[in-house]
Amino acid sequence: MGGWRRGSNRGVQLVRKLWWLLALAACDDGPRAARDAAAPDAGIVADQGADARPPADAARPPVDGAPPPDAGPPADAAAPDAGAQGDDWVVEVTLDGVPAAGVRVQQGGLDAFTRTDADGRARLVLDRSRPEEPVIIASHPDARIRSMTVYPEDRSPALIELARFSTADNPAYAFQDPGEPRRRESTAQCGHCHLTLNDDWYASPHRRSASNPTVHDLYAGTASGRLDAAACAAVGGRFGPGPLPGGGEGPRCVVADGVADGGECADCHAPGIDGRLGGRALSEATGRAFEAGVHCDVCHRVADVDLEAAAPGVAGRLRLLRPVEDGPISLGAGGRLPLTFGPSHDSPNPRMGSVQRDHFRDGRICAGCHQHEPAQAADRDRWPSGRLPVQTTWAEWQGGALGEAMACNDCHMPPAPEVANGGDLQAFPLALVGVQGGFVRPAGAVRHHTWVGPRTPASGMLALAAALFIEREVVDGELVARVTLRNQGAGHGLPTGEPMRAVLVTVQAFCGDEPLAASGGDSLPGWAGARAQREGGEDWAVWPEAAAGMVIRVTRRTGEFHDYEGFGPFGDGTFGAAAKGLPVEVVVGEAEVTSVAPDGTVTLSQPLPAGERAWLGDATWLAGAPGFAYARVLVDAAGNEMVPHFRAVDVRSDDRLLPLARHTSTHRFRTRCPEPTVVARVVHRPYPLALATERGWAVDDQVMVEVRR
Repeated sequence: MGGWRRGSNRGVQLVRKLWWLLALAACDDGPRAARDAAAPDAGIVADQGADARPPADAARPPVDGAPPPDAGPPADAAAPDAGAQGDDWVVEVTLDGVPAAGVRVQQGGLDAFTRTDADGRARLVLDRSRPEEPVIIASHPDARIRSMTVYPEDRSPALIELARFSTADNPAYAFQDPGEPRRRESTAQCGHCHLTLNDDWYASPHRRSASNPTVHDLYAGTASGRLDAAACAAVGGRFGPGPLPGGGEGPRCVVADGVADGGECADCHAPGIDGRLGGRALSEATGRAFEAGVHCDVCHRVADVDLEAAAPGVAGRLRLLRPVEDGPISLGAGGRLPLTFGPSHDSPNPRMGSVQRDHFRDGRICAGCHQHEPAQAADRDRWPSGRLPVQTTWAEWQGGALGEAMACNDCHMPPAPEVANGGDLQAFPLALVGVQGGFVRPAGAVRHHTWVGPRTPASGMLALAAALFIEREVVDGELVARVTLRNQGAGHGLPTGEPMRAVLVTVQAFCGDEPLAASGGDSLPGWAGARAQREGGEDWAVWPEAAAGMVIRVTRRTGEFHDYEGFGPFGDGTFGAAAKGLPVEVVVGEAEVTSVAPDGTVTLSQPLPAGERAWLGDATWLAGAPGFAYARVLVDAAGNEMVPHFRAVDVRSDDRLLPLARHTSTHRFRTRCPEPTVVARVVHRPYPLALATERGWAVDDQVMVEVRR
């Protein structure tokens, strides 16, 4: 650690500053030196500025209520006692030339702070045990953070002059280049200094939000996995040239209607389209807006979050301020005075123009997009507001057990203890700790910008979210298994986010290695996937869709409904059991297909039992199999289930497990041994199989947990 913590000698500081300014003037936009021989760009290294450290690198207060390492003590905390180690210093702060009361004043890199009195004055005890010269910093919500370095021989009061920034947004501003791991040689790119954060973001779903092919398939009604005429025709599509995501034309397969009138997709998926904010079509996302998706220069322009606004993203809930005031071109904001919002009060580098905002710490910025209740042709008897709860992750978290203890970033932005600060001081031995390079943070205060979740299996998030329990007994030759799934780790519903996601519990039983035949109990629904389906009264002997090894499963409905505790009206007493829309459908039996004749007649391992409906499936297409499913099921006007949200008119059911909630399903098997084994698996499925097959998407079922008993 000592290799990048500089000494406190003032002369050494001045020499290094001079060296850096000369180096910057010589090669500001040239090839970047190796990490171990360069320092991050400072722009202007004089004090009275704002910081090179990106502002989303600090931890939320831990569960025990202690203040986060980078956040400072509570707002009413006083300055350290006069007897503390260091010097007692007088600080004067003005705002637009007038003494300012209530301004937060602190020494850079420390938690303790005080506030100015009615005359704009404060007394601050400096800690001189730190290796860098003390930097006094003033932070006000309406002004860029500014600072002053103080020296022992100069006992005059530290005067810090703040100026209010303009609250007008600048549509003429061009969003800046975040860079990427193999392309960040220029100081015009965020990744030039912020190495770890840039690496994280580049590998994250946020970077791919505007270029994700599944998003564009839903938006345009296309099938990106069926890019030849035969594959397109197989699902009834129209194959030919057409506009491609990101611009240009090429072959594409159109299989369905897309989003009408442009939709609201770009407001969250491509918020970095230059010009007017909000109401832009996803097809307008080209260049950087397409390739970078949700990137640094979008998130850190968010000045405020309006949780009452109905429109998501940059159309309403996220209020962006793009810099409008003229500034030196050397500061890298296209000739504008930089203006950046972030979590820290002590980021004074002028290249950033930082202003502190709590919404980067408490997760409110996430609510800008991860709470989506669009107004559409909803069933007004069930949804009087006309808004369907399509995505309610933020509200689920607020109402859950973790809502008061942890924020979104506590789980989805894990700590990076190996990183010295957001500007990667550990990678730049010659960087000046303080105004230029930022301050050393406690281990773990910097947060990875990965936003881990179900699309990042290596994170282990899914495995931590669910717990599975099995109780079993054998009565008169029948095994009865009760399988309980508990949401033990997610601070929101399980699953959450995109409503086409589902969690499936599959249940099997064995005597040794011999599988046991299911004889009753809960079954997986039709949207869990069927190669084909037959209702009672149809011919169950002919299945031209079948192949040897597939299974025909028979189920029946009891006429009853599951009465579960779900989100909103599905759990607050508004809906009764029938209105919750989850009929009890039980397993009757199944048979394996051993052969298929040319006319589609199947030969089975045993006769099919009588039942209400039959499903053709296999180990992936699971309709009618023993198990249970948890999902928010959207339906369209024709009654089709698990449809894209822009086609939905109703939420038929929503039995997703809220934080710490549990549900038990029951399953029956015929057994010939006294100690059979029950195997239950919890599977996260990102899209319904029927839709994925139509669009040619790869469906990556992830096993969250498996239990044998």
